[in-house]
Amino acid sequence: MRKRTIPIPTGRRRRVCAALTAGVLGATALSGAMPASADRGGHGPQPGWKLLYSEDFTKPLGDAPWIREAYDDPFDTVMDDNGEWYRNDYGPVWEQQLNSFATYRKEFRVGKDGWLTASLSARDWNKDGRIEAPPSITNRTLPNGRKVAEIKVPDHTGGAIFRPTNKLPERYRIEYKLTTIDFGGKRNGTIEYDGRINGYSKEGCKTQHPWGEGSNSPGWEGDASAPYCEWQDVRAGRYGYNGFHYLSIVDFANPAPRNNHFWHYRRKVLMDGFAQHPDRVGDGTGGRVCNANTGEYYNYRDSSFNTVNMWISGLPNWRPGKGGLAGNSQWFMTSCSGGVAEQQLSSAAELQPELMPNTEYTFAIERDATGYTLEAAGDFARVGYKKLRFHRPFIVGNAPIWHYNQKPSEYDGRFNNTLVQNDHNGTREWPDQWPAGSGYPDYFVIGDLYTNVYEGSASLTDIRLYIPKK
Repeated sequence: MRKRTIPIPTGRRRRVCAALTAGVLGATALSGAMPASADRGGHGPQPGWKLLYSEDFTKPLGDAPWIREAYDDPFDTVMDDNGEWYRNDYGPVWEQQLNSFATYRKEFRVGKDGWLTASLSARDWNKDGRIEAPPSITNRTLPNGRKVAEIKVPDHTGGAIFRPTNKLPERYRIEYKLTTIDFGGKRNGTIEYDGRINGYSKEGCKTQHPWGEGSNSPGWEGDASAPYCEWQDVRAGRYGYNGFHYLSIVDFANPAPRNNHFWHYRRKVLMDGFAQHPDRVGDGTGGRVCNANTGEYYNYRDSSFNTVNMWISGLPNWRPGKGGLAGNSQWFMTSCSGGVAEQQLSSAAELQPELMPNTEYTFAIERDATGYTLEAAGDFARVGYKKLRFHRPFIVGNAPIWHYNQKPSEYDGRFNNTLVQNDHNGTREWPDQWPAGSGYPDYFVIGDLYTNVYEGSASLTDIRLYIPKK
């Protein structure tokens, strides 16, 4: 996840912040969704909810053949893998870089009625039909006897996720238990462990190629004709980071792993981990982490980098500069902000991977008639066991959750605009990015969404979908 804040004019910033403070705090207090006190109940009957589906991975998972991607069915024409944005920035040579390798994908159904889908993506570096380091989602029994699904992504150019096969209901609660996580961060005080750096293998180069941060961004020369190793490094340097999507809600049907920049324009709400390399943090703080016991922040650089971000996507910058990228504004919620979503990189808690699988973490997202509730529960560093819950209304002041409306009747078109690219090698306008009459289904994703960054493994179990009791 590439963290950034989209600048807004000073006057508007004051108005938006004032609206956020009044709107979010008021809604939170009314809904009773302030950060919750300790609750060790774990999974079990959820008050007010009826269990619709549950998957504990005790039955063998299926599989499917790898199929070569032809880029003939894109999700959009903006920053999907074959998107125009890259051509307009990098120029014709970018097409050669995209065609220098082959992408393969596969999907298979999981659980009762096939309600879950496992979706994977892999790179064939030399286009010989053999995937060098294929990702996988398989059954596993942990040493403590826990039955889990294990996600493995041995190379950062692969991706592997769970998603629902069909769109989510109008009102729902989706939850699961994370049993192990190894997508970067420190272990015993260092990012170098088990022969890896921040979760990445030390072998070869690892860059964002061919979907860089934009030709005018630091960390490389911005020349798309450069060899693979001269693109922005993901293992170290200015853009060195690893991560994992604990649970996200996206705005389109049948999501599948894609390049990381594509996702910065397609998410509604999310919880993720963002394991920055110290090179990226540099002399700064790297953001801040909330101590839910004291209500005070501490610097990310003083953490283990295994933090939990609980946040929403807001309106995008409709006219990014040359050599830049399209992407939504990012608003983070913590106990230290009283649940108010703020445009500052802020983690709500810090995981303790060394305690897993004997310690598990529960992640959940609920959608009701007024907004989304994000929940994370477990034994967090510095604070002990906590259940953190933050409710964010669909709209606060003039700051909406991006594409929150599942149905046209839930939205009046007030935030519609045109996305404009005026770049080094081309221009393009994409009108009606949120018009009246539009609707965006809710789909959740769990795992590694990105096919040009993130590498590691994780295991999870007890994915459950609830609907309201009548």
